Amino acid sequence: MLSCPVKPNRLLPWVGWNTGQISVLLLPHDAYARGRSYRPVTTSDPFADVTRIWWERFAALEDWKSAAAMARVATERRPTLSAAWENLTWALHKQGKTLEAYKLLAPKLKKLELPGPPSGRAAYSVACFCGALNRNKEGVRWLRLAYNLSLNRDDLRIQALLEPDLREIWPSVPELSMEACSMLE
Repeated sequence: MLSCPVKPNRLLPWVGWNTGQISVLLLPHDAYARGRSYRPVTTSDPFADVTRIWWERFAALEDWKSAAAMARVATERRPTLSAAWENLTWALHKQGKTLEAYKLLAPKLKKLELPGPPSGRAAYSVACFCGALNRNKEGVRWLRLAYNLSLNRDDLRIQALLEPDLREIWPSVPELSMEACSMLE
């Protein structure tokens, strides 16, 4: 069991770009003048911030080719940045290159090559890749890991139930199966 908490990730692939969440990039310029205060979330690495923002913009437009290109640049320049690998593999998956995405991300998670504890977002992504590749037993393990690492389990449950790639996997995870039964009633 991991003793250190996993930092929340604001843009998870299962919360994503089609759920109606407002991105700062999509707000009208006068929204800030109407009393809303905005402070951008910055890290100590401006390059990572800029590539993340551009990746989010391409993902919102569902331009997965450009999103993959942006993430590839980020992985080349910051090979230990886990979000860059997650973004790259998710963009590849969305382009139909699921096996390539799986071969990139799963070994990095299995060998703990990326710094820090494994990301719930990465584990969820690999579970989706396994579902698309009909590797259901392995997908169950990744989905359980994503569930255990998730800080917002309600969002994870809902998105796992709605994710087409996980249709064969989530019934094997009791926490998600119970949620499905209550949603169907």
